[in-house]
Amino acid sequence: MYSGEKAYVQGLKEKFPNEEAAIDKYMKMVKEVAKGTLHMVLLKSLPLPLVRLLDSLGVLAFCSPFLRAATQSLEEVLSQLPASPDLKAVLSYICPTYGVIPKNVSFSIYALLINHLLDGAFYPRGGSSEIAFHLIPVIQRAGGAVLTSATVKGVLLDSAGRACGVTVKRDRGLVNIFSPIVISSARIFDTYEHLLPEKARCLPEIQSQLGRVQHGPFTFCVFICLRGSKKKLGLEANNCYVYFDTDTDHAMERYLSLSRDQAATNIPYFLVTSTSAKDPTWKDRFPDQSTLMMMLPARYEWFEEWKDEPQGKRGSDYEAVKESFVEASMSVLMKLYPQLEGKVHNVSVGSPLSHPFFLAAPGGEPYGAGPDLSRLQPHVMATMRPQSPIPNLYLTGQDVFTCGLFGALHGALLCSSTILQRNVHLDLLRLHSRVSAALPKKTN
Repeated sequence: MYSGEKAYVQGLKEKFPNEEAAIDKYMKMVKEVAKGTLHMVLLKSLPLPLVRLLDSLGVLAFCSPFLRAATQSLEEVLSQLPASPDLKAVLSYICPTYGVIPKNVSFSIYALLINHLLDGAFYPRGGSSEIAFHLIPVIQRAGGAVLTSATVKGVLLDSAGRACGVTVKRDRGLVNIFSPIVISSARIFDTYEHLLPEKARCLPEIQSQLGRVQHGPFTFCVFICLRGSKKKLGLEANNCYVYFDTDTDHAMERYLSLSRDQAATNIPYFLVTSTSAKDPTWKDRFPDQSTLMMMLPARYEWFEEWKDEPQGKRGSDYEAVKESFVEASMSVLMKLYPQLEGKVHNVSVGSPLSHPFFLAAPGGEPYGAGPDLSRLQPHVMATMRPQSPIPNLYLTGQDVFTCGLFGALHGALLCSSTILQRNVHLDLLRLHSRVSAALPKKTN
């Protein structure tokens, strides 16, 4: 796949010269649906009774290609194309990014992602931690504080059931921090099922919201340290998606039905990427070293028996299960990149049991609510908004909008708009216009 819309389409047509009509129709559908992103914002901004009325009358789907496609699966939409199974498989290639197979993922989310990546993607200079390092001074200048090693254990409620602060775990015990409002960027499951007091968790409004969404997919990650620079090792700043079957739905369903002893030899796909190759500052910070990451689907149940054991001390049986997946992964990697033979310095692994420790995700999934068809129904999208059933408690992040960094940013804009009672999206557009106007004009 090539970045840039023209190169992307041309590359597809070169590989499938007899299917140009299908490729053109596909691109038209992607562009038409992706234009309706703001409809998702409107859905979460309009009064809920109005949204429910418009949805029941069929107005939403009639007026918005985005909302109409939200209720259709990727598989369903691709079946409308005069395309071969191979082309359909290639057009579905990006499924590992969000972990949902073609027959279960909403075409709207797929179209958003494809359109977003048509011109390529970005990687922060210095790695993803730079995002936090640059945000913290902004928060502090505004009078805020950023605490680390301060695990939030619960949301405090007053006698009227309103959020009034959080309980934080410190070295010397629990500390209560009081505030007029509480904003949770944790997943909706974590916030409602783990941070709220038991009485609040049982509220019908809370249970209703939880019942509308499902947990996201689980992953197994292999992190590989290599000896040699990206130039010496021939690594590129791209993502490599490896499939072994054109029928992704069937291959994935079969894989997830297997026992853990059989699963490692039947992995349906891998996502392989090198963050060190993407980061222009890496060579100065870590000369003659490189990294690779391999991500593959997994089931939590394959590792669940060790969930109560401490991190790093789960015993030889657990390590043996992990090693079976590592061996299968490394075998594929060496076929892809034979030049890496003998260059591996170290390998570490993240199973679904690692996510509660490293990502504070009690359920073990790296994303929050899964971006499947059930979540993308218009009436469900409308209810997944910053206002929670608990007064003064607001939600932000991935579950308010959609998964990934891009979705989390939009979730933050929606949350800010709700609390400030102003349209922060419009503020951002005005700022963009002012910045663009101040830039030097290009000359021929």
